Amino acid sequence: MRSLLASSFLALSFSIATPALAKSYGFDTTVTSPLNTAVKIEVIISEDMAHRANNLPEKLSDRSGARGFRSGFAGNGFYGDKDIQRLTERLTSKLERRFEKKGIQVSETAPTVLRITIEDAKPNRPTFKQLSVEPGLSFQSFGNGGAELQADLIAAGGQSLGTMSYRFYETDIRDAQFGGTWSDAHRAFSRFASKAAKTLAR
Repeated sequence: MRSLLASSFLALSFSIATPALAKSYGFDTTVTSPLNTAVKIEVIISEDMAHRANNLPEKLSDRSGARGFRSGFAGNGFYGDKDIQRLTERLTSKLERRFEKKGIQVSETAPTVLRITIEDAKPNRPTFKQLSVEPGLSFQSFGNGGAELQADLIAAGGQSLGTMSYRFYETDIRDAQFGGTWSDAHRAFSRFASKAAKTLAR
């Protein structure tokens, strides 16, 4: 029985990991000058992510291995509002810490804004919302995760000072079983925060 469960978990993991294999990873930026003023950090989520908090993706092609209308973990949906909120808070705190280390002042009243959009994020394990909508799902299920971020640096007058983007999706399933719900997404956040801080402080 145990081997049967392990096989089913692994099969589920690979079905989730497959779309990530087609995605690239890396950091890109059009920002050419260091930031010499304080900055306000504003993290938002994409319309797609907002929809997926309580639904499957609108595009059928984004539903991965979903076998039903409530198959959230395999279908990249039903993440839950609380998990989405925690993602924005985690990314904000990562950026604040990295900026502080690089000597970049962060202020809620700063006229210059770094607006980061979480375009996409995939968990390594089912969220509480996914477990609640799909009773047969187990928290022991695991798969590859990651995230895609887009950022705009906006001056006081509204003009763009440049953009930054980063995406990372793990493709090696071997470490996924040891991580938490959003381990790969958090790794993407940390790497983006580090690269963004270096870009603005150089």
